[in-house]
Amino acid sequence: MTDLAAGGVTLYSTVRSSIGHGQTAHLRTLLELAGWVEEAGYRGGLVYSDNTSMDVWLAAQAAIANTDSFVPLVAVQPWDKTPFSVARAVSSLAHLYGRQVDINFVSGGFIRDLTVQGDTLAHDARYDRLTEYATAIRTLLGGGMASLDGDYYTLRRARLTTAVPDELLPTAYVSGSSPASLRAGEALGLGQLSFPVLPEVFAGPGVRKNKFGSGISIGIIARDDSAEAWRIAHKRFPADPEGAARMKLLLSAGGSSWQPQLASVPIPDEAEGQPYWLVPFRYHHTFCPYLVGSHDEVARAVTTYLSGGIRTFVLDIPREPDDLWHARIAVERAVAALPR
Repeated sequence: MTDLAAGGVTLYSTVRSSIGHGQTAHLRTLLELAGWVEEAGYRGGLVYSDNTSMDVWLAAQAAIANTDSFVPLVAVQPWDKTPFSVARAVSSLAHLYGRQVDINFVSGGFIRDLTVQGDTLAHDARYDRLTEYATAIRTLLGGGMASLDGDYYTLRRARLTTAVPDELLPTAYVSGSSPASLRAGEALGLGQLSFPVLPEVFAGPGVRKNKFGSGISIGIIARDDSAEAWRIAHKRFPADPEGAARMKLLLSAGGSSWQPQLASVPIPDEAEGQPYWLVPFRYHHTFCPYLVGSHDEVARAVTTYLSGGIRTFVLDIPREPDDLWHARIAVERAVAALPR
């Protein structure tokens, strides 16, 4: 396998942490997916957080305890845990297992989740709060004394008893695609994770990028043969009118900038010769676009994202181990095509 990290590219996948979906063996499913991700040589996997998911830190601990190198990318939201609780969780995992976790700072999640928590902050204010939140966590993780008298958090000489060793400090990102998320990421000195529009649009000169780096959440179905990749894609993600109605309802609730942004991408459900595919998003199968095609077709799209500054890829939940291996082949070919 090509050492993608040596080329400055990081691959995560996503592991299922939601409760439901007809599942009963949640732990077995989580560990199976984490094992696939580790075997395919990815850095780790996103453990996402919403009101339908298990506690992200318990899921991260289970994955760490049952793998050798898997790094959970933990979605962290201000209403879920206090800054001190998050820092202590990172420190505890570092000292119990000698292992690292990464952090994806999320401003607040879905409107329905915010509503039940009584969170009424406006969109941009949630990113102001997230900036304070992440600042406090990073100060604590660095071993410093955290004193903060902010608009949302107050700390008085807070300090972790056991600081996190430097080599186990998290790689962190800010999630979002709005101007407010961009400001938050740059204020914190962190790279940004977003859901991407068409490769050629994203890489265009008119799209402002986070100066500290960018990553995208996307699905990839790549195979040796393009027709086989599309056969798999259509079987997994049919155009379902009921799904379209659910997505329309979700969009009408508002609250996030990335959902209407993806919904407005001017591309038909089936565009010949176009690997960028929005059917999984439009019909409420998942929340990200997909790249579908042969290894070389997908690689060309990934190369365009790379030319636009993307260096981190968080892939959608795999259905089988081959999904991860074939996606890696396409990304490796894209990295190899970059000018040195």
